[in-house]
Parts: sequence; C-alpha cells; structure tokens
Amino acid sequence: MNDSIPPTELTILKADTAGRVRTPIEQRNALLDAFEQSGMSGAAFAKLHGIKYPTFAYWRKRREEARNEDDARSGPFFEEIEIQRAAAGPGGLGIELPGGARLVIDRADQFPMVAALLKYLEHSC
Repeated sequence: MNDSIPPTELTILKADTAGRVRTPIEQRNALLDAFEQSGMSGAAFAKLHGIKYPTFAYWRKRREEARNEDDARSGPFFEEIEIQRAAAGPGGLGIELPGGARLVIDRADQFPMVAALLKYLEHSC
C-alpha cells in the first residue's frame, strides 16, 4: 500500500451488475487529496491504486468543476449601477466663520483668493 493515503478501515466495495466497483465518496475524496499531494501523473497514480484511468480522470474532472462552481458563486461580480448627479445648488461651497461671517464659493477660480483670506484670518486672530 502507498504511504500517501492514510490507513483506513477495510471497506467492502459494492459492485453493480456490470462488475463496476462503486467507490464511496469519502474514499474517492481521500484518493484525490492524496493524488494532489503526490506529484505523480494521473495515469501512474490510478495504476498504483488499482483504479481505471478513465474513472480516475472523471473523478478529477468532477472535482475541478465543483471547485469552479464554488469560485464562481463566491468570486467578485459586476453589477451595473446608474449614478445620478445631484443638481448643483445655488452657492456651491459655503464656509461659516466664527462670529457669523459666511463665505460662499461657487467657482473654482475663487479658491486661491479664499485660501489667502483664510490664511490672513488665521494669523490675525
């Protein structure tokens, strides 16, 4: 027996009328886990464990499909959204200064003047 598969209890495997062996899902998953860690080719691993290669390849394919489905469900997705711009209110940006003075900036070219005014007020107080 190969050391890559942990020892398990002996199990009686059922066969169908055509003589095909039915491998329990737990054993199938243990074999697939061992294969992923073995570094062997699929054909060599299947031969070593007495599994017909087409059967083993089918198990691998089903596991990969299940993983892809899980990734698709939990992965990022895109959703179309519509952004509505708020109507520009009168006055743009308003600043209320201590003492009740209020400053309204409604054009970008006013920012340098407002910055200079605030700097002046900061030093004068």
